[in-house]
Amino acid sequence: MEGRIKHIGILGILLSLVCLSLLIIGGYTNRSSVSATTRVNAQKVGLSESVSSNTKILQKIIDTHTKGETTIVIPKGTYYFDSGAIMLHSNLTFKFEKGAIFKTRDNAMIFFAYPSKQKGYDGGISNVTWENATFVGSNHNGQGSFTQSMNHARNIQFQDCTFYNAENPNGHVFDLDGSHNISINDCAFYGFNANPVNDYKEAIQIDYSNPEAMSYQVSGDKYDDLPSYNIYVSNNQFLPITSHNRIKYYAPNPIGQHATYDNGKAGIIHNIYFTDNKVVDSKPRKTDNTGTINFNAVSNLYIENNHFSNVLASGVSNYIRIYNPLTTYRMKNIRISGNRFTNVNPTHQYILIRSIATNNPIKDIQVFNNIVATQLRYTVFINKLNNDVEQRANKLIK
Repeated sequence: MEGRIKHIGILGILLSLVCLSLLIIGGYTNRSSVSATTRVNAQKVGLSESVSSNTKILQKIIDTHTKGETTIVIPKGTYYFDSGAIMLHSNLTFKFEKGAIFKTRDNAMIFFAYPSKQKGYDGGISNVTWENATFVGSNHNGQGSFTQSMNHARNIQFQDCTFYNAENPNGHVFDLDGSHNISINDCAFYGFNANPVNDYKEAIQIDYSNPEAMSYQVSGDKYDDLPSYNIYVSNNQFLPITSHNRIKYYAPNPIGQHATYDNGKAGIIHNIYFTDNKVVDSKPRKTDNTGTINFNAVSNLYIENNHFSNVLASGVSNYIRIYNPLTTYRMKNIRISGNRFTNVNPTHQYILIRSIATNNPIKDIQVFNNIVATQLRYTVFINKLNNDVEQRANKLIK
C-alpha cells in the first residue's frame, strides 16, 4: 500500500510538471505574438545630424521594418532632408523625443507618400501615427517644405506636431485624397510663404482620389475620384511668422478645398469637423470666389467653437465661403456655431453661402451662437443668397 501511494505521488508530480510546461509554452507563444511590435531608435540605425540628407536613410529604416507594428523613435536633434518622396507603409508610429526636428536642406521639397496600389477606400495604407513631430522648412535659396500626400489612406493620426514654415509654396502640408478617419489634433502651423498665384492653398486640403489632386503621384497608384470623409481637425493653431512686430509670412489658410471631380459621381467631401482651433492673421484674400476657409461641394461640415482673429492683418473679402458648384447633387447639413470672430472685419461678409443653381440650394444650414467682436463698422455677417439658413443667437460686441 505504501509503495502504491509513493507511485501515485510520483505520477502527480509528473502531471504537474507537464501542466506547468504547457503553461510556460503557452505563455511564451503569447509573448511571441505580442513581440511583433518593434521599437527602433532611428539614430542607432543610421539617422544622423551630421549628414547632409537623411531622406534615403529614413526610407531604408522604414523599408527594413514592414511586419507587425513598428515604432520609430526620433531622438533629440536636427535632421536635414533633401528633395524626394519617402514611401510609408501600414502600422507605423513616429515618436519624436523633445527637441527632435526634421528640417529641409535649403529649398528641398519632401513628400511623405501614402501609396494606394488598389482602388477603393481600403486600397491604401492604414494605421500611421505621428507624435510630437516637428517639421521646419528653410527659405534659403527658395522655400523648402514637407507634405503628407495621402491616397486612400485611413486611420492616420497627428498628435502634438509642429509645422514651422513647412508648407509647400504651391501646395499644402496635408493633401488628403480619397482618405478617411484622419485626425489632426493639438498641432501648430506657422507661416505660409506662398507662391503669389497659389496663395489660396490650404494647409489641410481635403480632396478626391484623382491624380490631378495629388501633391505627389506614386507610380502605379490607383485613382477613382472617391471623396475624403471623416476628417477631424481639433485644438490646432494656425499662426503667422512675424519679425519686428510685422508679418513676415501670414498664417496658413487652415482647411478646405476648391475642386469637385466628375460632378460628384462618386460622392462629395463629407463628415468634416473643424473644431476648437485658433486662426490668427491669415492672408486677407480679396476676391469674391474664395475665403480663408473655403469648401466647394461638401456635406456634413462642422465649423464649431473656433477663434478667428486678426492682430496685424486686415482686408479679407469673405472669411468662410461655402459653395455648391453642382446643378443636381444636393449638399446638406452645414453647421457654423460657437465661433468667435475678433477684428476680422471682412470687406464683404463673414460667411458667404452660394449655389451655382438657384433651384438646387444647400439644405439644412444652421449658423448659431457665433460672436463678432470688432471696433469697426459692422459688416454683413452672412450672405445666404438663394439658400435657406437658420440663424439664431449670433451676437455683435464692441
